[in-house]
Amino acid sequence: TKTIVIGEEFTLTATVAPADAADKAVMWTSDDSNVATVDEGKVTAVAAGTANITVTTKDGGKTATCAVTVNKREPVSRNAILLEDFTATWCGPCFSGMKNIHKQMEGFGDKVILVCQHLSDDFAIQHSRTLSDFYGVEGIPSSMIDRTKGVVGEEVIFHPGYLTKAILEKKLAEPTYVTINLTTSYNEATKEIKVKVEGELLEDYPKAKLNVYLVQDGIIYEQNGGGNNYVHRNALRDVISKDTWGDALGVSQGKYSKEYTYKLPDKIGKFNTDPAKMYIVAFVADAVNTSGDNTKNIVHNSVIKAIK
Repeated sequence: TKTIVIGEEFTLTATVAPADAADKAVMWTSDDSNVATVDEGKVTAVAAGTANITVTTKDGGKTATCAVTVNKREPVSRNAILLEDFTATWCGPCFSGMKNIHKQMEGFGDKVILVCQHLSDDFAIQHSRTLSDFYGVEGIPSSMIDRTKGVVGEEVIFHPGYLTKAILEKKLAEPTYVTINLTTSYNEATKEIKVKVEGELLEDYPKAKLNVYLVQDGIIYEQNGGGNNYVHRNALRDVISKDTWGDALGVSQGKYSKEYTYKLPDKIGKFNTDPAKMYIVAFVADAVNTSGDNTKNIVHNSVIKAIK
């Protein structure tokens, strides 16, 4: 007998007697390949349940069986939660909404990652408009946490004025079945940012994709309600993963690893870039829909790291 978890592998060895048998050829089978598969004795756990792995001699049909029990993987603590806020420099209420966001985020450090998705202003990029259209943003400020319905209110989108520390703590305490690790480096001579994201899907997520954002702090610019020298933080400046809903991980379950090289321009739009104030945000999210139902593309786990 053998007990393993989804995604785990082990190898069975068949010994044929007598030792001087002329034909030692064997065949391997699983009585439930939806639970566990076998290939030349190598057993792979696919889903929770039980399966019998049987080896049979071609000469004489002698058999031996291993009963395999597959359990679900245990969830893990999430690195961080992703808080996205749709905002604009021309929006007066966005100033007070952002003020509450920063107040509620105090003490969480990198456990709560804020990304400001600007709309129709000098920070704005098309990616943010695509997201706002998909999530039905009719007025700003509007926020979402892990792109998940019902975290605040009944929909995915909510007004940031309703955000509280208790809401962030509750969401952060939810376990996940996706791990994510991020390493970055910056070459000042070439202005190239190297990004490596790796982790593991502990359960089967056929729609999961990797998103990689470039964000910047400390941009001094006007803000309705905040004056002409307002310090803008966590502004989305580019999408390194390019595809709107993320890049394929190459697996639906198991370990994944992706690397990116991004050449940092001197300016993005009208604002100078500053590598000392820039960060990479990476997150794994489902990409179930690109139109219609906006409640399925939830974020499983996120991480942030400075580029230098």
